[in-house]
Amino acid sequence: MTGLNRLSRDGLPRSSWRVLAVYIGASWVVLQVVDLLKDNMGLPDWVFPFAVVLLLIGLPVVLVTAMIQGRPAAPASEATDSTPAQTTSPTDNELSPRRLFTWRNALIGGAAAFVLLTVFTTGFMFMRNRGIGPVGSLVARGVLDERGKVILADFEASDPEIARAVTEAFRVDLAQSTIVTLVEPASIEDALQRMGRPTDEPLDEQTARELGVRDGVPAVIAGELSSVGGGFVLSARLVDSDDGAVLASARASARDSSSVLDAIDIVSSKLRERIGESYTSVRASPPLAHVTTSSLEALRKYTQAQDARNKEGNLDAAIALLEEAVAIDTAFALAHRDLATILSNQRRNWDRQIQALESAYRHRDRLTVRERYLVEASYSQDVLDDRARTIQAYESMLRLDPDDAQALNNIGFNYWRQGDFERAGEYYRSARAADPSASIYAANVGAAWGNLGELEKADSAYAVLDDMPRSPIYEGWRALFEYERGDEEAARAKFNALSEEYASRSSVVEWTMRQLRNLELLHGRLRAAEAQSDGVSDRRRAEWLLSIVRDTTEALSVLELVLEDESLEQFEKMPVLNRPWIELASLAARARNPDRAKELVARRDSEVSPRYLEIQRRHEHELAAWIALAEGDPDRALAEMRRQPADGCPRCRAADFARLFEAAGQPDSAIARHREYIETPSNFNLGLDAIYLASAHESLGQLYDARGDLENAALHYAQFVELWEDADPVLQPRVEAARARMQAIVRERG
Repeated sequence: MTGLNRLSRDGLPRSSWRVLAVYIGASWVVLQVVDLLKDNMGLPDWVFPFAVVLLLIGLPVVLVTAMIQGRPAAPASEATDSTPAQTTSPTDNELSPRRLFTWRNALIGGAAAFVLLTVFTTGFMFMRNRGIGPVGSLVARGVLDERGKVILADFEASDPEIARAVTEAFRVDLAQSTIVTLVEPASIEDALQRMGRPTDEPLDEQTARELGVRDGVPAVIAGELSSVGGGFVLSARLVDSDDGAVLASARASARDSSSVLDAIDIVSSKLRERIGESYTSVRASPPLAHVTTSSLEALRKYTQAQDARNKEGNLDAAIALLEEAVAIDTAFALAHRDLATILSNQRRNWDRQIQALESAYRHRDRLTVRERYLVEASYSQDVLDDRARTIQAYESMLRLDPDDAQALNNIGFNYWRQGDFERAGEYYRSARAADPSASIYAANVGAAWGNLGELEKADSAYAVLDDMPRSPIYEGWRALFEYERGDEEAARAKFNALSEEYASRSSVVEWTMRQLRNLELLHGRLRAAEAQSDGVSDRRRAEWLLSIVRDTTEALSVLELVLEDESLEQFEKMPVLNRPWIELASLAARARNPDRAKELVARRDSEVSPRYLEIQRRHEHELAAWIALAEGDPDRALAEMRRQPADGCPRCRAADFARLFEAAGQPDSAIARHREYIETPSNFNLGLDAIYLASAHESLGQLYDARGDLENAALHYAQFVELWEDADPVLQPRVEAARARMQAIVRERG
C-alpha cells in the first residue's frame, strides 16, 4: 500500500480535506466579489443566490475530483507465455471516472458556469434597461417618464384608519424613489374640488384614475390590505389611468400588525424595481419601519395629525395626536419634529419644543437622508439658533433635489427671520413654482410681497388661495393684509367671519379675538378691548399701562400683583424654559425699576441650565438696553440695542430705537426712527400698531413742534387725534392736548 494517500478516519484522503478548505475559502472570495459587483453595478438581487447555487453544485464535483485524482492509477495487466496481454478500448478509457473528473475539467466547468451567469445577467440588464420583453422596465418601455407623476389612491382595508395609515406609510416609502413623483395630497384635493367631489372621503382607484385622466397623470397606484387568518396580505398594483390596465403588481404577507410595515417596504421596492428604478437606489433606501415607526398604531396617529394640520387647519388636534404617536413610539423622529414645528409656529411651550427636537435629533439615524437634513435644520434653527447651519442643512436637501419645495420654503423663512424679505420672497416664489398645490407656499409669497410694500402683487398672490382648500391660518393672514392696505372694516369683518366659521376651534377663536382686541386698542378703547377678550391677564394689563397709558407707577403696581407669592407658585409649576421671568423683567425695566428687572433675570439664571442659558442670552440685548435706560444710561442702552440681532420685525426695532433716542435727547434720530416705524410696510402691522402707532404720531407731533416744523407737527397731531377720537376717558387729556396744539398751529399759520 505504499504510494497511496493515507486515509482519515472517515475514509476521505487527507488531501481532500485540504481541497475542501481551499474551495470554501475561494468560494468566500468569489461571493464577496459578486456581492460587491451587485451593489456597485446595480445588479438584481438574484445574482448572489445564483452564484451560491453554482458554488454548491461545484462542491461535490471538486470533492469527487480530489478523491479520484488523489488515488494512484491501476497498473496495466502483465502478459504471460500462455495468456496474451489484454488491452483497454479507447472508449472505455475516455469514459472512466479518472478521465472525466480531472482538475482541468473542473476548472473549465466552473469558469463556464460563471460565464453563463455573466451572460445571463448582462442579457437581463440589457433587456430591462431597453424595455425588451417581460423583464423590461416601464420607464425603458416608455410607459412612464422618469420622475413622472403618479397618483397614490387610498389603500382598502376593513379598518378605515388602518387603511389611511398604510396609505401614508406607502407614501413615505415611495417618497424615497428617484424614478417616480407622487402627486401631493393638496393637488389631489384641488382637483377633487374642481371635479365637484368630496375631499374628506377616501380616494378610491376609480376616482384616482379619473383624476389622472383629467390632469394628465398617466398612472395610479392602488392596493388592499386583507386579513388572512391571524395575519395580513398586502397587495399593490400600478394601473394605467386611461384604461385601468395593470402595468405592474406586487404582494407580500405579514404575520401580524407589527409586520405590516415590512410588507409595505417589500411591495414598494418590487414596484419601484418594476417601474425602472435602479437596484442600487432601491437598496439604498432604509426600511420603512426605520424611516417612520415600527408601530402601525403610532403611524395611524401620525397620519391623523397630518390630516388635522394640513386639511383641517386644526393645530390643537394635530398636537394632541402627535403627542399620542410619540408616546407609543418614543423613537418616532418625524413625529417629534412635526410636533416641535407646530409648537414653534404657534410660539408656545418652548420647553416642549426643545424636548421634541432633541428626541428627533437623537433618533435621526432612523430617517432617510433628506429627512435627516430636515431634522438637523430644525434642530439648528430652534435649539442652537444657528441660522447659517440651518440654511446649510436645507441647501443639502436641495443638492438631493433642486425642486424640494419644503427646503426652498424653509430657507426663505430663515431669511424672513433676519428681516431680509426680498430674499425670503425669492425662495418662497421658488417653492411655489416647485409645488403650486400647497397653500403655505402661496400664502408665504403673499406675505413677502406685503412686507415689501408691493400691495398689488401681494393681493394677486393671496387670490390664488381662493382656488385651494380653506385654511383659517392663511385666511387670518389675508385679514391682516386688509388692515395693511388701509381697510380696517374689511379686516374686522374677516376676523368676525373666521371666528364664526371656526367656532369649535379654540386656537382659531383665541387668535381672532386677539386681533379684534388689537383693533380696539388701536383706537385707545381699553375697556372694549378687555371686554372683547373676556378679560386679560395682569401681565397684559401691565403692558397696556406702560405702552398705551404711559403710567409707569400703575404698571409697576400691577406687575407686583403678578409677582405675589401665589402667582410665583404657579410659575414654579411650569417647565423651567416656559417660566416668564424675562417677560416680567422687561416690564419692570421699562417701568423704570432696574433692580426688580435684575432680580428676575437672576432668578431665571439660577434655574436654566448653562446650555439653554447661553441660547437665551443671545436675545437679551434688548432687555439689557431697557435696564440701562432705567439706570439713567441712554448711551449704554443704545449700544445694547445695536447688539440685538435683526429679526423678522424691523418695525419693532425701529420703534424701540425711537423711544431710546427720545430718552437720550436725540430728537432728529428719534424722528427718523419713528418715521421708519410708520413707513415700513408689513403684512402683520396690526399687533404692533395696536400698542404703539398712536403714541408714535403723538411723539412725532411733539418732536416736530419742538423743532419748529409746524406743518409736520400739525399733520401728526391730526393723525393722533383721529386714531384716539373715541379713546377711553383716561386717554382723553392727551387727545385734548394734541387737538388744542393742532388748532393753535392752524391759527398761527392762518
